[in-house]
Parts: sequence; C-alpha cells; structure tokens
Amino acid sequence: MEMDQPTAAAVVTPQHRKRSHSRSHLASSFSQVDTPSINGRQDKDSPRKQPKVSRACDVCKAKKAKCSGTLPCDGCTRKGLACVYDAKYSRGRPPTPPPAHPPPPPSIAVVDVDVPSRASPEVDMAEIEGQYFDPTSGLTFLHRAFKRLSSHKAEFAPHVSSGAEKQQPLMTAGDRPLECDDDGTTELPDRDTSMAALAYYFDTCVVTYHIFHQATIMGWLKAMLQNVQEGQPLQNGLGHSRASIVLSILAIVTFRQEKIRMRSEYPQDEARALRRSDPYFVAARALTDAETGLPRLESAQARLVQVLYLLQTARMNQGWYVFGITSQIMAALGLHRQGGRTRHNLSRSRSRSRADYINIQCRKRTFWVAYIIDNYLSVILGRPMQHRDEDIELDFPDCVNDEDMTPQGPSTTEAADDCYLDAMIFHAQLSQIVAKISREVYAIQHIPTHERIAAAHRSVSALHSWRASLPAHLGTVKPSSLIPRFRRQSTALKLAYCHAIIHAYRPFLLGQRGIYLHQATENAADGTYTAECVSAAKVALETVASMANDGSLFHAFWWTVYVTFCAIAVVYVCEIQQNRYPGHENDQLSLAQLSTLADRCLQHLDRATSVHSPSRRYSVVLEELRREARRQTQVTLDNDLGETVQVQAQTHVQSAPFDLNAAQMSGGLPDPPTDDSLHSTQDLWNGWQTTDWLDLDSSSMGFVVKLRPVRF
Repeated sequence: MEMDQPTAAAVVTPQHRKRSHSRSHLASSFSQVDTPSINGRQDKDSPRKQPKVSRACDVCKAKKAKCSGTLPCDGCTRKGLACVYDAKYSRGRPPTPPPAHPPPPPSIAVVDVDVPSRASPEVDMAEIEGQYFDPTSGLTFLHRAFKRLSSHKAEFAPHVSSGAEKQQPLMTAGDRPLECDDDGTTELPDRDTSMAALAYYFDTCVVTYHIFHQATIMGWLKAMLQNVQEGQPLQNGLGHSRASIVLSILAIVTFRQEKIRMRSEYPQDEARALRRSDPYFVAARALTDAETGLPRLESAQARLVQVLYLLQTARMNQGWYVFGITSQIMAALGLHRQGGRTRHNLSRSRSRSRADYINIQCRKRTFWVAYIIDNYLSVILGRPMQHRDEDIELDFPDCVNDEDMTPQGPSTTEAADDCYLDAMIFHAQLSQIVAKISREVYAIQHIPTHERIAAAHRSVSALHSWRASLPAHLGTVKPSSLIPRFRRQSTALKLAYCHAIIHAYRPFLLGQRGIYLHQATENAADGTYTAECVSAAKVALETVASMANDGSLFHAFWWTVYVTFCAIAVVYVCEIQQNRYPGHENDQLSLAQLSTLADRCLQHLDRATSVHSPSRRYSVVLEELRREARRQTQVTLDNDLGETVQVQAQTHVQSAPFDLNAAQMSGGLPDPPTDDSLHSTQDLWNGWQTTDWLDLDSSSMGFVVKLRPVRF
C-alpha cells in the first residue's frame, strides 16, 4: 500500500530524559560549590570584581553563552564537554586561556628526555595511563611524545587532558562528547530521503561489513515510516532493536555524507557533521537500552552497527565497551556455532520461519563482521580479542548477493561472477591469519627468537596463498578500472593485506632480532623478508596517498589511519636500522625516497582529520619517531665526515711531517665521537622488544595525565 509523505517522527524516552535532567542538576549543584571563580574568590563576589573575559571557548561562542575564559571553562566542565579554543580570533593575537585550577605540585622531578643514560627515571618502569614500560623498553621517543601531548594538549588534542574526561561516564571517558542532548529524541527524514539514505548505505558504506539483508532493512524502514504517518512510536510492530538498526544506519550515512561534502581541515566542520548524525545514534541507543526480554539476532546487530558508528566518529573507548556487550550477546545466541539442529534439519522442518535461509545467512554475516572488527580493535588497542579461534566452528556465509536470496534459499543455482559478498569473506579469512600472527609472533610468553621468526614465515606464506586465491576484481585488476563498490572493496583488502605483512615482520626490524635479519641478508635469503615488510609499507603509503584525493574513499574505512600509522612507523624504524647497519648505496637511496613518501603521508595524517581524532596523537608519536630517525642519520653523517677528514689529515701529516700548518690542522681535528650517547642509543634499540610494538600501536589511545615510576 502506498503511503503518504510523513512529516516527522520522534523517539522520546521520558524516563531517560528525566535522568539526564537530574544528572545535569546534580552536576550544576556540585559545580556551584566546588568551582572557584577566575580570580580565586567565591561566586558570591560581585561580577564587577571579576576580570573581563577577552575570549570565549568554541562551545560557548557557538551557543552565545557566558564563558569563564579558562581551560576548561566552567560551562564545559559542568556539562562534561571538550573545551577548546580553536575558532578564528580576529582581534589580534589570540590570548592564551588561563587554567581553570592551578596545577598541582609535581610529585616527581622531571628529567630531560635528552639525557642519554639508560638509568634515566624516564626509562625506568613507568605507567602511562595504565600502560607499563619495563626498563628494557626502547620507547623513549614514545615517552617524549606523551610529554608533548601533555604539555601541548591545547594544540594537538585539547580534549585529552583537559579534565573533562573525569566528569564523563566510565564507558565514554576520554571520547568526544555527543553533539546533541542525551534525551533519545530525533526525527526521521522524509520518505524519499530515508529510502535514498539506506540505498547509499548498502552501496557505499558497507564495503566489507555486510551484516544485513538489504530488502529486509528496507521493509523495516517502510514500517517505521508507516508508524510516523499513523502517529505511532517508531518501534511499533517492529521491536526496539530493529528500529534501532535503521536509526544507526541513518547516523552512519549522515556522518559519511557530511564528511565528504565538507572535506575541510577544520574541526568545526566535523562538529557540524556530528550535530546532524549524533541525534540518530542517541535515539538508536535509547531504543536498545529500552529493549526487554531474551536477546535476538537483531539485538546483536543493533549494537554492532552502533560500534561501527562509534569507530567512524573516533569514539574508540565507547566503541570498545559496546563491542564487549555485543560479543556477550552473540555468545549467548551461539552465533559462533553452526546451529546443529537448524543446520541438519532445515530441509525437513515444516514449522520453520519463512525467513530461515536469510536469517541463517545474516547470523553468519553478523558473526564474521564482528570477528573482523574484533581483530582490528585488538591490534589497535593492544588488548585481547573477544573471540577465540578454538571456540569457533562456524563456516562462512554463502556467496550470494542480497537480491538473489529468498526465504527458501538462493534464487539461482549459478554462482555470481562478481559477488559483492566475496570481500567480506576474504577479509574474514585474512583476519584469521592476523589473529594467528598476534597469538604466535606477539605472544607475551618467553619464546625463542627463531620460533617467533618461524611463526612469522608460516603466517606470511599463508598470506601469499590468500592473496593468490583472490578473484580478479579484488586482486589483479587495477582498482581505478572497477566500479565504485568493487574499487572500495579492492582498496580495503589491499590495505588489510599490507597491514598483515607489516604486522608479521615488523617485530624483527629492531633489537637483537633486527641484527639477526640483517646478518641473514648477507648469508641467506631471509633478508628478503625484511624487504617484504618495507615493500608492504610502501604499497600502503602509496595507496593512502592516492586515497587522499578521493574523499569518499578515504573516509570509507575507520582503520585507514591505523594502517597509515603502522606503515610510516616501519619506514622510520628502517631508517634507524639503516643508520646502525649501513647497506648498499642503492638501498639507502630507495629508503630516502620512501622516507619522503612517509613524510608526505605524515603531513596528510596531521591535516586530514579533526583535532579530536586519534590520528592527531598518532601524528605526535610519529613525529617523535621521525626526529629520532633523522637524529641518528645526522649522527651517522657526522661520524662518516669525521672519519673522512681524519684519514685525509693523517695522510697529509705523513707525507709532510715537518709542515707546521699540517700539524696544526691535525691537532685541530675533532675527535671521533666517544661519548656514551651513541652507545646508549644503540643499546636502546638493541633492547627493543616485541611488546614494544604493541605499546606503540596503543600509544595514541591512552589519555595522558602524568608519567610516574611504578614502585612495588
């Protein structure tokens, strides 16, 4: 039946709104008691005695509200918002906002990071927001990056240590706050806009995360639009989880389209995009929070698509916690199992649902998409996976396009030449290999080096076989010649493959393992594995550089920034290794060209995203690593120059021993570097451990407050 154009729909949860109001009132009451005024006197003092505020924060400026002018300001502190001063200031040089509270006295002495001694307190066992570094760790440059983040938080990541995260709920602490009221209210777009948004989602946003059956989701949207027309709640006749899925899809589409439309480097633009997309997410979350009864497949799907939105908006902490809940629901539903009775008795059951085949395939899709996400969250955050391979007995979904699926089974017996579900299946297979690398190569147990290297070789051999099995449109065909959907899938798998190679071989680029592979370069074919790691980094950086010119492609994957980070880090680490063990001139020239490419991608990483994104913190860490690489390059050049001049001078003295000028020249030569800094630096990189790479991966996800020794 044809429906009229709907006007608007609202999802209202009065109880939720009441709790939010009470929470705000309570926070306001506490702030009136605890928050001092700018001049240090109580709020009861006359406003005329308080200093004039010359600059308001971005939040107060946008709302034209009174601002205390501090960092963070009183208003942002009460509301738990990120307080920033990034808006353009047209009255001369912008004043630096004073801190809201005087800084506490330091508990430990700050040691200069340039002190070369390995006994420096900064290299002792330390804790940085829960991340521990033992005395043999070579992450001194990472410590410097943390200190830069802490001391320059207003420039790089103003929300990181502003104090606002202490007022946020546990599961969202440190993430960017929502750009809307937390009351679960929103309005659906009109019919045409809503239908176009869902079509856009399946055509553009899915890539390898194909969870849903398109026709089924379209049916849910039509039912919601019918509810709007009849004045019923959106979830009427559908259930909370199904309505939540539709709203989360609208949130993802809205955010993606706004990001592509703006393509700006200013954080205010991302805030504008979030102000349009966050209300859909909040409404979707309110629906899942109100869900009652036993879990269903849609219960897991609704939360999984919420995780995707949180990851795309760089809210990693909340995404991690919501994904944990999602994994528990999936385990309760047994999505990791084949389903026994359903699998064996499907053809004989007469009482089965008409959507049996579609439901079974969506169960498999949901689990394997969650497995892919789990894998990347694990390597990015440096935390264990939720799903263990030994507990999984589920096969992959059938390679059948949505339009070829019926409740009874596939509508055709012929295999599709270019099935868009191929990408999801191959991505899941690749994730299994990466998970094995994490277990065997990065194991925290004491394992001999040669066993780790052998495990890496086995995994890379499996990666080669995986790549050889790709269909042409995902492997050998140039992505630019493909239709947009397949181009995005091909690019995603290329980046994922490069990351897998890097993930397998990067632990052996530095430390004693790096020396092992360097010696193997001269004695055996094992040196090609180091070259393969560098080659994978090169391909990844070239791909990212080309993606930078295509806004729709660059924002297609939430993990692009992480892969870029890994590739750039490999280049700089190889530059450090090259300075320690110089090779052929051709190798040095190739590495110099690759370093230039890495520098360019680092600049793009710093410019292309908002200050609230983890990529800004990635940039700080990479910049410190780049400085370390260039510093060692300069030391190597200085040493080479000193040796050359010294040899020339000694030769000249021997040929003219009574030449006073020659003797004076010889006496004026600089001595070869004999200080301890060079040796300590070499010891630092020799002590690089496998777990140091995991600390490097998760470095930008920690929220820096202070650096202190840990005493037992």
